[in-house]
Amino acid sequence: MIKMAIAYDFDGTLAMGNIQENSFLPELGIDKNDFWQQVKKEAQDQNMSEILAYMRLIIRKADDANTKITYDVLKNHGKSVEFFKGVEEYFDRIKDYAKSKGVDLEHYIISSGTKEMIEGTKIADKFETIFASSFIFDPYGKPTWPAVAIDYTSKTQYLYRISKGILNTWDSQVNKPVAEEKRKIRFENMIYIGDGETDIPAMTLLKSKKGISIVVYDVQNADKVTQSKEMLEHGKVNYAVPSDYTEGSPLDDIIKMTIDKIIIEAKYGKYQSTYQTQKEKLQDNQDNSNVTEEYKEQRKDKFDNEEQYLRTLGITKFSTERDATSCIYLEQDRWNDRGYETTFRMYKKTNEAGMDMIGKIKICFIEQKKGEHTINFLEKNFKTLKNTKFISYFQITKIDITEDEETALRFLLNDIRENDEYDDQDIVKYSLKRGIPF
Repeated sequence: MIKMAIAYDFDGTLAMGNIQENSFLPELGIDKNDFWQQVKKEAQDQNMSEILAYMRLIIRKADDANTKITYDVLKNHGKSVEFFKGVEEYFDRIKDYAKSKGVDLEHYIISSGTKEMIEGTKIADKFETIFASSFIFDPYGKPTWPAVAIDYTSKTQYLYRISKGILNTWDSQVNKPVAEEKRKIRFENMIYIGDGETDIPAMTLLKSKKGISIVVYDVQNADKVTQSKEMLEHGKVNYAVPSDYTEGSPLDDIIKMTIDKIIIEAKYGKYQSTYQTQKEKLQDNQDNSNVTEEYKEQRKDKFDNEEQYLRTLGITKFSTERDATSCIYLEQDRWNDRGYETTFRMYKKTNEAGMDMIGKIKICFIEQKKGEHTINFLEKNFKTLKNTKFISYFQITKIDITEDEETALRFLLNDIRENDEYDDQDIVKYSLKRGIPF
């Protein structure tokens, strides 16, 4: 199944107002407007983040009121949070809709609000991960220091974490480049939903990566309505709609439309990768016999055979050696014995005189013996290879190839999943197992 994610801000997006205002501040006898004014003043006086300022002030105000706060106390303050219309029923319904279309949809929170309180809400179990501002607690359960403080700019980091499948806060692997087709969830298969200016960095990032950004607004709040429309007019978001999550609402329609679009592109348009664990790959391989024929039929109108790839690319011959007749060929780049992987450069003939490198391909045979060269293993064992043994990626390095060429190359070099059909082309023997594009 194709992986998809929807990431949500919390305060003002799913829940009405800021979560601290629900019961925590009233219990301390603090006026919400006074509290946020103090937060802003302290942040300015100390030249500090407003998120850190509000977290520090929560601890101080509780101490001043001689009120004990622990993780459980904070969590309990989330139980009575009020949500916008339709929120509580929305998550399961939209996940079921996605599943019916062949999409594995995951929900995430990316919020500056208090994580401990969000975890106490009725909808907390609907999320794959809740990224929000949180505390460190001492052995007696008292919050002593911020563990995580998420502000408007750091929200973008968590979009990358979702995309790369790194669902914690501490792992610096999130900074390492990962080819789009190797990611757990492609940016273009993601939606971000927020309610205001603090969401703009996340919204603009995702929109620039061909994902979908949606600003939602409370129709009773004239300032929010105006702000949302301005964000739309200034190109910060794709859509501006009311905070109504009921079935058939504009927001519901947009999300379903996005799911449908992802499926249409996967079936009839550009290549869509499927991120899978080894366990999932093995399961898919077992189930493959039930879907192969149906899948072939779905692909019939788009790149259904080798000749269509070749026509699009203007290729007349495959080879792993450079010669006068090769229009495209692979050249070994490097071999990683430890990882049992081989990287190839791919060249295309651009004129009579020369060849241009247009990309790189990495092949990894997971179960080969250490010290056994990938290229030799593939040649010797080609006829008995199994579907679950490859990890590969194709990286475009030459940007002036046409869009049609890039699409055809992605189909050509990624048609290695969920099938048992092979051919005898040299390019396959020395590099790829080929079959129906997916």
